[in-house]
Amino acid sequence: MLPDSIVPQPPVFDALAAFGIGGLAVLVALAWVAVFARGDVRCALVLGAIASAVMAVSAFAAASGVLARFESFPPPMLVMMVSVIVAGFAGGLSSFGHRAAVELPFLALVGLQSFRFPLELVMHHAGNRGIMPTELSYSGYNFDIVTGIGAAVIFVILRSGHAVPSAVLWAWNLWGSLCLAVIAFIAVATSPIVRLFGDEPQHLNTWVLYFPYVWLPVVMVTIAIFGHVVVTRKLVMKPTI
Repeated sequence: MLPDSIVPQPPVFDALAAFGIGGLAVLVALAWVAVFARGDVRCALVLGAIASAVMAVSAFAAASGVLARFESFPPPMLVMMVSVIVAGFAGGLSSFGHRAAVELPFLALVGLQSFRFPLELVMHHAGNRGIMPTELSYSGYNFDIVTGIGAAVIFVILRSGHAVPSAVLWAWNLWGSLCLAVIAFIAVATSPIVRLFGDEPQHLNTWVLYFPYVWLPVVMVTIAIFGHVVVTRKLVMKPTI
C-alpha cells in the first residue's frame, strides 16, 4: 500500500506522446505478427489473435484504473512487470521461438528491433513534458536508442546483400539485452512501490498504468525481450554469417 501522499494520477494528455506510443505499439505488434508468421496465414491469424487479446486486456486494465490500484497484494503493476518478463522469455525459449531462430534470417529478427529508435525519441519527449520520469529516457539512464540505431544499420547492411560478422551481432544483442535489464531496473526503481529517486510525481513511473502507455511494456518490451532470446538462440546455432 502506498503512503496517502502518493496517489497515481493519469498523465496530462500530449498528442505526440499518446499517439506516438499507441501508434508505434500497434505497428510493432503488426510487424511481429508478419515477421514471425513466416507467410503462414493460419499462424498469422493465431498470432494476431494473441496480440489483439493481450492489447485489449491490458488496455481495459489501464483504462478502468485496475493497474493504478495499490491496495491489493501483489499490486497489479508488479504483476504486469513480472508478466512482461516471463512472457518474453517463455515465448523466446518455446518451441515456437526455436522454429523462428531456425527459419528466420537475422535481417528480419534484428530489423524488427529498429522500432526502439523512434520509441526512445517519443520517450525523450514524454520525459521532457513531465509525463514520465526522465530517468527512463536517454536524458537519464536509458541508452536503448543505440540498440534501435544499431538494429537499423544492421538491417540496411544485410538488406544490401553484405554480411555482418557474428561478433557484431553478438555485441548488438548483448548491448540491447543489457539495456533492457537497465530499463527494467529503472522502471522498478521509479515505481510507486520502490520510489528510489524520490516521492515527487516527476520521479514516479506511473504513466504505464494508463492507456495507451501501458502498451509500452506489455507490447514493445515483451517483443524486445522475445526478440533478443530468439536472436541469441540463432547465434548459438549459427555463430557465423
